[in-house]
Parts: sequence; C-alpha cells; structure tokens
Amino acid sequence: MKKKLIPLLFLVLPFLCSAQEYIDLFSINYGKSQKTTFENSSINTDITTFQTNLILPIVLNEKYIAVTGVNFSSYKLQLFPDSDKNHLYSTNLRAGLTVKHSEHWSGIYLFLPKVASDYINLSSDDIYLGGLALLKYKRNESFGYGLGLYGSSEAYGMSVVPIVTFYYHSPDKRFEINAFMPNDADINYSLTDKTKVGVDFLGHGNSYKLTTDNVRSNYVENNSIDLSTYLQRSVLDKKILLRIKMGYSLNQFRVYPIDEKLDLQILALKFGDNRTLVLENKSNTLLLKLEAIYRFDLNTVKK
Repeated sequence: MKKKLIPLLFLVLPFLCSAQEYIDLFSINYGKSQKTTFENSSINTDITTFQTNLILPIVLNEKYIAVTGVNFSSYKLQLFPDSDKNHLYSTNLRAGLTVKHSEHWSGIYLFLPKVASDYINLSSDDIYLGGLALLKYKRNESFGYGLGLYGSSEAYGMSVVPIVTFYYHSPDKRFEINAFMPNDADINYSLTDKTKVGVDFLGHGNSYKLTTDNVRSNYVENNSIDLSTYLQRSVLDKKILLRIKMGYSLNQFRVYPIDEKLDLQILALKFGDNRTLVLENKSNTLLLKLEAIYRFDLNTVKK
C-alpha cells in the first residue's frame, strides 16, 4: 500500500500546486483585532476571526485527480449599536477535478457550494452555489502562472471574480512568491532551514443572512483586507508550520434589507445597485493572528 501511495501523491504536484513543491493539506488560524470605533458611531468593538481549511486530493490516474475538501470561517463582532455581538459563519465545500492537459498545461475545475449566515434557524435559503475554473501553465519547477474565473450566488445576487495566479521560487529555494489574486498573496524568505519571514495579503468577501428577533429581515455584505508580516517556524520534520502574524486589517460590513439585491457584481463593480443601506460599519485596526499549517513536502516523495 505504501509503495503505491508514494507515486500517486507525487502526481498531485503539477495540479494543486502549480510549480510548488508542497501541498498544504490542513490549516487553522485565529485572529483578533484591536478595539476600534466604527465610522460615524461611538461603538467600540473588536473583531475575532477563525478559519480552518482541509484539502483531500484523490489520484485517479496520471491525468485526473479528484479534489475534495471543506473550509470553515467565522467572524464575531458587534454590528448594531443596541445588539449583542453577531456571529457570522461560512462553510464552503469543494468537489471537482484537476486535469493534466499536457506537459505544461493543467486545469482545476471545482464545484463550490457553501452555507453562509448567522446559523440561526438554518434553511435551504442559506445555501449558495459557486464554481471555479482555472487553467495553469507550469514553465518549470520554479515558475508558473494561471488564469481563471470564479462565480457564486450570494445574498445580494451574483458575484463573478477573474482569477490570476503566479508562483516563483528562487534557484536557491530561499525566496518565494505565491499569489492567487485578488484573494491572497504571500512573499517570504528563508532565514534558516526552519525559519522564515514573510508578508502576506488576504482579501475576503462574503455575505451572510441575519436573524433579528427570530426573523430574517437583513443580510450583511462583508469585504475585508488583511496586510500582515509574519514569522514562521517549522517543526516535526517541517511538516507543521507555526506562524505569528501582525498587521493591519481593513473591514467593511454593510447591512441591507433581505429582499433587495443588485444585478451583478464583478470584483468591486456593482451593476443595478439600488439597495437601501441599513447600516455601514468600517473598521481599520491592528491585527494579531496565530496560524498552524500541515504541509506535505513532495520532495520527500521524489527521493
């Protein structure tokens, strides 16, 4: 069984990681912002975030790999002046295929349903459907890029996001750039064999239906940007990565009536937006985050 598993795992390299030499199979992070006063308000609140991500690739043959996994994230903050703290949750499933089209070209095609709301009185109305198609070019072991498109239904309507990916690893393996824009980007440098420093960018957009007095009357549209520097230490033969991050977080939460939607959103462009804004909270504050990642090193498979 082990002898069969090793070559199968190695086949995952060109599909899930572009030119990378590893797969992050599992990650978990927890973050908290400073207390801040929202714009045009005397409300003081902090924002607590939690996220965990699991990827399970299943190699079918040399051309196809089934991709499954789940991502769970949550926000905890006060949205309204006269309310307790709100909890916003999102559970994202993924199921699809990666396909090796040629020596240099591969594709990822995923079905991405999710459940997003305050998880009070959950129903089928909290389910949203989405999908991703990404075509990637791997020039060599150190460089690759890709283009794709993500689309999803949201509480406010349909959202479409063009995707650009880029990966570079220096010949000495110490400097790395990994980007999946406009969602995230990471630039890091290895100080020693087990220690890295880096900067990263994380962009997040989602919508959640809200329950007030046991009635669904509003939804919140969230757009967040986190800019962080981090120190990373690897343990257990570099299988576990531990990170401490400090940075700046820009959060925007807009509340709208549940029956008012826009026609289409492409990135930040909104078409047919005649919605009534119930409440807008903006928070720009310092952020502290702890993160742990389980990383599978594909170089060990080569050896």
